[in-house]
Amino acid sequence: MITRKAYAELAEWKRRKTRQGLLVTGARQVGKTTLIRQFGADNYRRVAEINFIETPQAVETVSRATDTNDLLLRLSVLSGVQITPGETLLFLDEIQACEDMLTWLKFLSGAKGLDVIVSGSLLGIDVFNVRSIPVGFLQTVRMYPLDFREFCTACSLPDSAMDAVADCLRDRRPIPDFLHDKLTDLWYKYLLIGGMPDAVQSFIDSSDITTVRNTQQAIFDTYEYDITKYVDSPVERRHIKTIYEMIPGQLNAENKRFKFSKLGENVRFAHMQTAFDWLANAGIALPTPRVQDPEYPLDAHDDLSSFKLYLNDVGLLTSRLMRSVDLDIINHRSTMNYGSIFENAAAQELFAQGFGLHYYNRSRIGEVDFVIQHGLDAVSLVEIKSGKDYTRHRAMNNLLATGNYDFAHAYVFHDGNVEATHASDGHIGIEYLPIYAIGWLDPTH
Repeated sequence: MITRKAYAELAEWKRRKTRQGLLVTGARQVGKTTLIRQFGADNYRRVAEINFIETPQAVETVSRATDTNDLLLRLSVLSGVQITPGETLLFLDEIQACEDMLTWLKFLSGAKGLDVIVSGSLLGIDVFNVRSIPVGFLQTVRMYPLDFREFCTACSLPDSAMDAVADCLRDRRPIPDFLHDKLTDLWYKYLLIGGMPDAVQSFIDSSDITTVRNTQQAIFDTYEYDITKYVDSPVERRHIKTIYEMIPGQLNAENKRFKFSKLGENVRFAHMQTAFDWLANAGIALPTPRVQDPEYPLDAHDDLSSFKLYLNDVGLLTSRLMRSVDLDIINHRSTMNYGSIFENAAAQELFAQGFGLHYYNRSRIGEVDFVIQHGLDAVSLVEIKSGKDYTRHRAMNNLLATGNYDFAHAYVFHDGNVEATHASDGHIGIEYLPIYAIGWLDPTH
């Protein structure tokens, strides 16, 4: 099994067990079900699992329950497992298909003291009716595709190597060449494979990019099927699918901001907002709005009608590009423009670490790739550079030179090693760090 960081969150929930159940959510295909099954097998005598999509009669069976004891009997029959507090993990999968089950949660985890984990995908606006979940009776863990560190672990990079990287980054020392070369190689593989568990497992098992691409195509097809399944309006379905399929091409443009003109004449954000919201709520696209002022709190300064849109997984992005890209990436060819691919991977990494995604663009200043908020009220600038001219970052320099804002850090993540911080004119120094190190940023500091 691929080791996931979310496993520790499940273990902590069990260790600090209260009367709360646990909701594990995230986009489809990010590994929720596999993780919960493994956690159950490791920590309980029995796992009673019910999937409310794969078992359609389960929804009707639950809806007919008259009280908690009757419900437990029905769940036991559905799962074929004896449900005993302290010994059985009750795992209710695809919970969004059974809203009646949501109202019962406080009685199962509270009054009956059962260990209950529910899981559901972030599919569509209001499909997952979280308002039905009893307040105070459910903790939440959100899962994402494997981030780069999880990918390295899956590729058998030892924890000691990870610790060495963390030490070097903390002290701003260059990472030893042999380790830097290994991580760089893994980073380029990550650009091809991405973090979808099935794709990563295909890579580990076969080292065959064709097998990986077939797996990614199946995931892409699943997402498009979900649009058809969960969106009733044919017009809305067409809007969502059109936007989703256009993301790679929009990112590959010189200006990566999403252009509504590509959707049709006279199309405006207001016409398509529901479609964009659906993709974001489903967890399969990462909207990154422009901030008008890079100040805390960043959300208060968002211009929601001007944004970049990334895919939730860089492997899915590269799978949508021409196959010749695969050879360029695996050979680290310097003639290729990695800009959109690096940026998508960076957005994925930042989002998985808990950062909100924002960028900055003003005509007299220029564009800074990401503006992040961390700690209590700190704001930092992030530039992503894939070429040899990584020391050229005019927009970042211009923004720092205005003197209007108080930034904690100015990071440039590039295709090289840690370099000394360069400060000038009394401004904060610009920190040059390896592109693969972006996942080591901590939103709490």
